[in-house]
Amino acid sequence: MKHSRRNATGSLPQAIVSSHLPVILAVAFVVLVSCTPRQPDDMLAPVASWNGIQVSGEHFVQEYQLFGTYAPFTDRPELRQYYAGIMLERMLIAEAGRRAGLDTTRAVRHAVQRRSDMTARRHLFNTEVRPTVPEPTEDELRTAFRRSNTRIRAQQIFAPTRQEIDSLYTLLQNGADFDRLAEESMQRAGSAQGTAGHMGWVTFNQLDEAPENVLFATQRHHIAPPVASLRGWHIFRVWDVEETVFMDESTFNNRRDRLRFEVFQRRFDEASARFIQQEIFSAGLVVDMQVLGSLYDAIRPSMPNRSHPEEVIRFNNELSLLQPEIDENTPVAEVDGQPFTVGQFLYHMPDIPVDWIATDFRHALEIAIRDSILAHRAQRVRPDTTAAMRLNRKVAEYTALYYSTLQQTVDTLQTEPLAERYYEVWKNEQFVDYQTTSYTLYTFADSLTAVRALSEFQRGQDWERMVASLPDQSVSITQHEATTLEETVLPVHALPVSQPGEAPLLSGPYQRANWAVIHVTDRQTHWMPFDQVRDDVLHLLSGRKIQVAHRELLPGDFTTDEILLDTLLLDRLLPYY
Repeated sequence: MKHSRRNATGSLPQAIVSSHLPVILAVAFVVLVSCTPRQPDDMLAPVASWNGIQVSGEHFVQEYQLFGTYAPFTDRPELRQYYAGIMLERMLIAEAGRRAGLDTTRAVRHAVQRRSDMTARRHLFNTEVRPTVPEPTEDELRTAFRRSNTRIRAQQIFAPTRQEIDSLYTLLQNGADFDRLAEESMQRAGSAQGTAGHMGWVTFNQLDEAPENVLFATQRHHIAPPVASLRGWHIFRVWDVEETVFMDESTFNNRRDRLRFEVFQRRFDEASARFIQQEIFSAGLVVDMQVLGSLYDAIRPSMPNRSHPEEVIRFNNELSLLQPEIDENTPVAEVDGQPFTVGQFLYHMPDIPVDWIATDFRHALEIAIRDSILAHRAQRVRPDTTAAMRLNRKVAEYTALYYSTLQQTVDTLQTEPLAERYYEVWKNEQFVDYQTTSYTLYTFADSLTAVRALSEFQRGQDWERMVASLPDQSVSITQHEATTLEETVLPVHALPVSQPGEAPLLSGPYQRANWAVIHVTDRQTHWMPFDQVRDDVLHLLSGRKIQVAHRELLPGDFTTDEILLDTLLLDRLLPYY
């Protein structure tokens, strides 16, 4: 789902980042068009519903795409169905918050305004930038297809200005060593010592369009002339080229829509970046690093595990509830002499990808300043008149109500009365003591008899008649019980149980049991008693307060089995990437 490109210079140093405010547009402004045809009413139809509460198609598309921008994942039908169910649960809890009057709180009002600002920025770019971006031609799509099946091992020299790159190129033409210039330039750009500008294997859509055009036009062992990216200037040297050639036209046709999207989206991103440069980059920026550091220290304990998408989403939505011990009116920066306060930074922070907050807090501040300026600029294109604005206000209110209701419940949650009930919820996950498996063991005289017997059973599914047909003393039948507390040579605890009235499920033959076949007839679970693990349950309740509060806020008669999901509509709403 997430469209991303790796910058040719890797992670640029603070001096370069500060002079070029970062542009994260793909995650904020992309509007995907489904590769599968969807009906006119799809966006208004419910994808999930329960007891009159519904999640519409347009609501699902908005939130699922945003989910992908904050926490990239592998898109698949099961994940869409799961996420639609989670959205419905959140909507039920949000309604409880509305009934409690939480829709008038500051946190909810700010969340709605932030989402409105984001929609206004998107509307600004779609109105003033998108019409200027040319659609890719057929020849450009075929070029993109060829490049998407090619990789180039390259090296680069980097410079932030045209004057500096021209000077370096002149040195190269006069015989200077490429490795030395690359090493020195990349160290100045913030790369580790010893990298010498080596980029590894570069593939289609990892660079800006102009650098990619130059790189793919450069022959093996040749040096390209300087070329500009959105970050600065580059001189490439090509070491190796590998290309996969498809002789059939169908492979290209199957990828045509995806390639069209990728080529256009990159052009849109770059055009948007240039638009921002014209609108914003003339502003003078002075950052109070002491205040910035204090604010980071205040929010760091709440940082999520970035490998867990749900934690990332929770962090973004709960940022507005944080109350660090720093006066919100304290300036953290000045923009053209005007203060940009801690409160303004916190207000914009939920819209900033967590990776930037965690790894480069100044970068995050610059994104917040950019978003603030763009939201103000966007008012000139009257975003309030759009259907997207109305939808986003509705989505933002539901999301903010959910997290405010959840947080209020977490703050007042008493875990002691819940211990016995959540022991029942978690006992299969946490508190199994042992299992007892009952099984019949059929032991054969030799391997040939065992294999023949099992083959006969598979044809007729009548085990008793098949056993009766065997020669005397060629099979012995014994009944057993085994627990997981004991060592068992045979894998009886991992085998399926035969259900009454159905043909028995047999496994084997097992040589270690003298050519035996197993028929599992019953399995019982034994749990550690509640009194023995009560403290463990309370510890889990304390560590899982958010999940527990979510469960406690759901209506008493709600069950996930009763959620109505339109799986066909979920498949049709968005392309799979």
